[in-house]
This record gives sequence, C-alpha cells and structure tokens, in this order.
Amino acid sequence: MELALTLPVLLLLLVGVAELGNSLNAYMTVVDAGRDGARLGAKGPLVTEDQIKALVLNETDRLPNQVQLTDITVTRNVMSGYPDRLSIRVTVCYDHSLILGVPLVTPDPIRMCSTTTMPVVG
Repeated sequence: MELALTLPVLLLLLVGVAELGNSLNAYMTVVDAGRDGARLGAKGPLVTEDQIKALVLNETDRLPNQVQLTDITVTRNVMSGYPDRLSIRVTVCYDHSLILGVPLVTPDPIRMCSTTTMPVVG
C-alpha cells in the first residue's frame, strides 16, 4: 500500500529532475553559442554575418531540434556614448521540446532565447 502511494510521487520527482537537467543543458548551449558568436563578431568588422551564423549552428548542432538560420539574428550598432565604436549583438532562439510535457501546465515547446552584445575591436 505504501509503495502504491509513494511510487507516483517518486516517479514525478525523477522525471522532473531529468526534465530540468535536459532544459538547463539546452539553455546553456544556446547561451554559449550566442556568446561565442558575439565573441567572433567582436574580432573586427571583417567577420561576416554568415561566419557568425555558421559558428552558432555548429555549436548548437547537438540539440535535438536544430536551430534554424531564422532563429539567429546578428546586428551591428554604434555603441551608446561612443560614436566612433561599434558593437555587435547576437540573438539565438531555440524551441526546446520537453521529454514528458504536462498538458495545460507547461508549454511545449519552450522558447529559449539568448542575446549577447560585445564591443567590436579594431
């Protein structure tokens, strides 16, 4: 009787921990890919948008749902307060599918986005 009462709770906790770990892994991958894309773009104005997007796609390749080119945005702006300096902003978005979604409780997929801005050197 005790097992019948506690087993569903234990299974729910186990699935929740696995879901949380999987989601954090996907989010950290998106954050790292966006940061590395901005870091590449910060090396100078000769780095193209296609090179940055290729790097981001390469780093997010291990995610189950592939990041599409339309999910990566690269913008170059003048830094506020420094009219002679440029900055680069890389935004990466990813639709993360849950292992075991709970209808009406958690959205499936979950949209994860990361934006990184860095000053351009040179």
